[in-house]
Amino acid sequence: MTDKLLDIVKYILLNYPYPDDMSASRITKMVYLADWKEAISHGRQITNIKWFFNHHGPYNDDILQAAARDKDIKVTVKSNAYGGKKTHIEILDRSQEVELSEGSSQTIDFVIEATKKKSYTEFIKLVYSTYPVISSEKYRSLDLVRKAEEYNGLS
Repeated sequence: MTDKLLDIVKYILLNYPYPDDMSASRITKMVYLADWKEAISHGRQITNIKWFFNHHGPYNDDILQAAARDKDIKVTVKSNAYGGKKTHIEILDRSQEVELSEGSSQTIDFVIEATKKKSYTEFIKLVYSTYPVISSEKYRSLDLVRKAEEYNGLS
């Protein structure tokens, strides 16, 4: 994982208002939504992630693997609201500052604002309603920039 991607993960962890909601799934999909928003608006992703559409939606395991290796981040397995297990990610030092470009922080702030009041089910419905997901086959790569060009051409 690049330093920028790790900074993005830390920025989300520091700025998302409900730290208990920060599962590996939610944080991965928040990074996906930030990449998708940036692709629609500016024709590029804010990360260099190569997204894959698996049975859990947009996915890339680099996020969780790098978070688990970072000394500032704690990854634990907890019970979820349905009695199952979730991988929870938290930042240990909430006083640290993360430097991102103004554009990247604005994009992530947009995603946080758009998703912070959504239950996990509502959040997943939002992710699954994005153009790259509804227009792609499962178990394929998701080229967000190309999908953004298609999407912008539809309007």
